[in-house]
Amino acid sequence: MGARVREVDPAVEGKRVLVTGSAGAIGRRVCDALLARGHHVRGFDRVANDRLEDDQIGDLRDRDAIDRAVDGIDCVIHLGAYRNDADFMDVLLEPNVIGMYHVCNAVREARVNRLVLASSVQVLTGLDESQRPHRPEGGAAPTNDYAMTKVWAEVAGEMLARCHGVSVIAVRIGWVPVRPPDMEKLQGSATGLSIFFSHNDAKRFFTLCVESPRPESGEFVILNGASRPASKPYMDLTAAREVIGYEPQDNVADGLDWDYPPVRD
Repeated sequence: MGARVREVDPAVEGKRVLVTGSAGAIGRRVCDALLARGHHVRGFDRVANDRLEDDQIGDLRDRDAIDRAVDGIDCVIHLGAYRNDADFMDVLLEPNVIGMYHVCNAVREARVNRLVLASSVQVLTGLDESQRPHRPEGGAAPTNDYAMTKVWAEVAGEMLARCHGVSVIAVRIGWVPVRPPDMEKLQGSATGLSIFFSHNDAKRFFTLCVESPRPESGEFVILNGASRPASKPYMDLTAAREVIGYEPQDNVADGLDWDYPPVRD
């Protein structure tokens, strides 16, 4: 499938954006959204995204490959990771921990202005339900190894901002359906209806992360990413509204675009 026609907004100052995990369910959609806004998008993944002209094939374990991908970039959106719970040593350590370490070092050495990193709603699953909706400042309480790697990512991002002056956004991503059957799982989950994150809202969210003047250099923020909940909110979106101007537009089952071949989950 070829790239879509770009409808560039002349008011947007184009940036050079690297998207890791660019062949993933969120990555492919975010790449399209940024291209449509007039940004130059470079992809980085283990498999190709044929919708991109600037697409680099590589592995998060390869520091040299990441350095090449980050070179000349204004903003990195780091979505690449193993996205499910699994054995920490055999599966999660290299992509989610070592890969994050490589990305942070490359961002620092290349003097990239902003890093947007993917955390997860799963870092909140151990918190008391009475605390809902969970605010970013309420802390994290992971209950599996995957979520623990995302807490590590947040800590790494905070240090990058505090010690090296990078503008860093950690996005606690809600439940983004990968394939149509995922909607049945989501609707059957106790919290699924309150953490749904539509494809279109996710595209809007990450576009705002690139284009917003905030956070400033040296500032680290955690933002919750979700659509309009169908039940009591699980995550508070106040910070996302205040920092990047995000306002969810979709309800559960709205804003879904399945016009993407399942290259990988």
